[in-house]
Amino acid sequence: MKKILSIFMALVIAVTGLSLSAFAAKEDVTPVIVVGGVGTRPYYKNLGEDNEESVFPPTVDYASVISKAVVGIASAILTSDISKLSSAVSVILEEIFDGFMCDENGNSKYDNVSTPTYKESLANYDFDYANDVSEIAVAGTCADKIGAENVYFYNYDWRIDPCGNASGLNTAVKKAKEETGSDKVILIPCSMGGVQTMAYLEEYGYNDVEKIIFMSSAHKGLLLVSELFGGNIEIDQKNIFMFFSKLLNVGNENTDNVFDFICSYLGSAPYLNKLFEKINDFSLELSNETVYETMRKVFGTMPGMWAFVCDDYFDKDFDFMINGNMSEELIAKIEHYHKNVGSKNNEILKEAAANGVAIDVFSHYDRGSVPVTQMASAEGDTLIETVCTSIGAYVSPVGETLGENYEQVKNCGGHSHVSKDLKIDASTCLFPDSTWFIKGEIHVGCKYGSDYGKLISLLITSKGQDSVYDYPEYPQFLKSDIKEMTLTKITEPEKGIDLKSEIKKLFENIKNIIGSNV
Repeated sequence: MKKILSIFMALVIAVTGLSLSAFAAKEDVTPVIVVGGVGTRPYYKNLGEDNEESVFPPTVDYASVISKAVVGIASAILTSDISKLSSAVSVILEEIFDGFMCDENGNSKYDNVSTPTYKESLANYDFDYANDVSEIAVAGTCADKIGAENVYFYNYDWRIDPCGNASGLNTAVKKAKEETGSDKVILIPCSMGGVQTMAYLEEYGYNDVEKIIFMSSAHKGLLLVSELFGGNIEIDQKNIFMFFSKLLNVGNENTDNVFDFICSYLGSAPYLNKLFEKINDFSLELSNETVYETMRKVFGTMPGMWAFVCDDYFDKDFDFMINGNMSEELIAKIEHYHKNVGSKNNEILKEAAANGVAIDVFSHYDRGSVPVTQMASAEGDTLIETVCTSIGAYVSPVGETLGENYEQVKNCGGHSHVSKDLKIDASTCLFPDSTWFIKGEIHVGCKYGSDYGKLISLLITSKGQDSVYDYPEYPQFLKSDIKEMTLTKITEPEKGIDLKSEIKKLFENIKNIIGSNV
């Protein structure tokens, strides 16, 4: 009996010890929820059925579009009435986006239109991390570090009311906690995921959240959308060529320098001034009330799009975009988000941080913005402006610097928060000590297997508030080599280029490439 009892006790101790050990290991891992942005996953009619059809990104019938455009152009020329072309453009836009539109209440126009959602951990799905969009690559990076069973991807209908979506994110948070045995979660909001995260924090608080890592977040809005929702269209010569110089950059410093030089020259070329004045005038005339009435139907009825309007633009944009076809229900959704979330997101985050929530921010620059408004001169990641994604950095315009003798706006305890390339003053950020800037990186842009991913891996396993001083290899200001997927420190101001030298290097590179492949 003693032997049996001894064996039994040994087994109990062994099993108990293993259980405690396993529990302790689990406690060391905080589950991660990656909150996706716009376009992370397509929208479909009849999702999962035999007649499934993609509606966003829209499938374009180019033959129909071209024929309607030609008729519109011909009518405009024959009648000298640009509104004929505007009407044709409106018809084209409504046809392209019809399956994706919302109704007058801000709900999906069609009940059978939806986007995939993922209610289980990543361990239950077969994602191709290396070749998928950025948010999935981020999720895959986290899965490699802490296990796919501890990582979740929250996808949602971004068209509709963000505050309505908050309950879905809350369900995901509760599920992650329950399945992993953790008291809290880490949220990684990407792009519009920042909007959804802010709506969640406003509605449910932050007691379940250990850390938030914002990546190219849209929660402060987009200057691009804010300008367009106010009817402020502008086609500027300099901004057009500046945008294309960044778009053409291929990750080769010599080649990119040549592109930048040529585009900079064309951006100020006096013999192109008249042409771009006419292009701008034509754009303004084309985007008359006819086109904007369609814009109101297509995008103005999406509460999610209204969350992209910056706080100081809202009242003016509201007066311009809202019309009699929009219901009181839709207007209430738009105003509720603005009054309770959009205009208060700094307050919400400061309160969360004061109560122990660690907050890290990633912002990208040196990619400019879409050149259709006067704010295209603002630095950005091609889609969202750096001042927005950084939560308040002071940023020099595209192609310019802050100046050699620039002094940062705030003291910040003696810390220097000015980038060595003299492009960014991070002292004005909401969280200057935990905001990283990645030069040359595209929107979200954290590729699977990259140095960027390694930094994210460090942050999801660290405890407490991270700082730009914690990791010597990853200081506050970094430059991304998209091709090599590396991050390097920015150590000096940008230098002007010797065109002849750069062209010579370019041709030498071409010669070497040809030689190595022949």
